[in-house]
Amino acid sequence: MPYLTYYLCVTFGDYCHRQAYKIGYCGRVTNLKEIIMIKKIFLSLSFLLVAILPATAEQHHIQLKKEAAIGNLAHVTSVKEWLYITGQPDQQTIKSLKAHGFDMVINIRGKDEVTFDEKALVESSGLIYVNHPLLQDGKIQDSAVEKIHEIIAQNKGKKILFHCSSGNRAAAWFGAHLVRDMGYDTEKAIDLAKQAGMTKDSMAVILRDYIRTLGK
Repeated sequence: MPYLTYYLCVTFGDYCHRQAYKIGYCGRVTNLKEIIMIKKIFLSLSFLLVAILPATAEQHHIQLKKEAAIGNLAHVTSVKEWLYITGQPDQQTIKSLKAHGFDMVINIRGKDEVTFDEKALVESSGLIYVNHPLLQDGKIQDSAVEKIHEIIAQNKGKKILFHCSSGNRAAAWFGAHLVRDMGYDTEKAIDLAKQAGMTKDSMAVILRDYIRTLGK
């Protein structure tokens, strides 16, 4: 059990213990069996409280894996082997994605960056396509971090190719998500983003700037 969960459980359980006897001592309950029953009820509530608390960062084990090349994509990192972070697939690679078991492509590049009709090609290959740019004026947009998270969460279980041009922006989104939505500290999130494919120092600066806007 993670330390925070353990601490909350013990602290609230001790409080419940004291409250049960307080009720008895105040004359509301005089039967020892009733006091014990109240204690059990309070303790049960303490465990229920812990169970419904939001998950903390230490409860999440991030599984990153360097994958084999897929077509022109030499650098591919998967998160729990269903979200695949990478760069821009060429047309031939897109045509092969279905054979590789992919169900969806999420492109976080600007709408005018791709030189061919990626949406048409992806959809004609039998996959779902979503384009939602992460950056605006060189900055990570919080609304984009949230929307991309929402799109991915809605399609959990699908095998998703998640890309930008080189994988840097896609990995930066991952780092932003870790801080914003999963409670990771800045340095740990940046380290994991680098493991996921954020190789440019300039992108690390952009990610740090975004994290500062979160007050982290």
